[in-house]
Amino acid sequence: MFIRKIKEAGSILYRRICFPFVRMGIESRTGSIMKQGSYINRGSVLEGRNYIGRDVRLSNVRVGYGSIINNGSDISNTVIGKYASIGARVTTELGTHPLDGKHVALHPAFYRKSTAFEFSYAKADTYEDMKYIDPGRKIQVVIGNDVWIGNNVSILEGVEIGDGAVVAAGALVNKDVEPYGIYAGIPAVKIKSRFPEDTVKGLADKRWWDMETKEISALAAAGAFDDVDKFLKN
Repeated sequence: MFIRKIKEAGSILYRRICFPFVRMGIESRTGSIMKQGSYINRGSVLEGRNYIGRDVRLSNVRVGYGSIINNGSDISNTVIGKYASIGARVTTELGTHPLDGKHVALHPAFYRKSTAFEFSYAKADTYEDMKYIDPGRKIQVVIGNDVWIGNNVSILEGVEIGDGAVVAAGALVNKDVEPYGIYAGIPAVKIKSRFPEDTVKGLADKRWWDMETKEISALAAAGAFDDVDKFLKN
């Protein structure tokens, strides 16, 4: 217990005294904005021109160029694409408990040898309570490019949210979200698509978020982003 408390005290001191200077360095290096109380660990990366709101917590998260995450979000083990707009208090819900009709107890102490609670009855790991999309990088959630996620959304592990998709405020996302689909509810279900099928295909082929910023600026100046038909013709 003593060692654990020393580590906790060191973590508090680092976040309050040291990390504000680290935050300034990240902002300067990436051209991003990180508001007061925001924190990212060493496994997290900002690709550039990002906005990270107040009290946001990122653990093992890659944030694509231009993407924004608003106040109070807590996201872990996630890859976020470019130009994504993530609302306030969005969370990733990682880990499950055995509902396999076999295990008697739901508590991790009965199916994992090592737990964060410092005790276990298990002599072997008999249930895998983490679901990874990319086990090598320990990625459990993938959020695509140009995605809009509303406030107070919970995303379960193993979920991939496709490019251009919309998730309405308050939704619980427990299954994959189609590109350019609009989803809402608990659990989230598809309401409709943002565009007709041929338009979705055209946008998927274009992958505008991978263009150079100069090219994007030129298209935006020409009004292409205000009219999808005009954009696809360009």
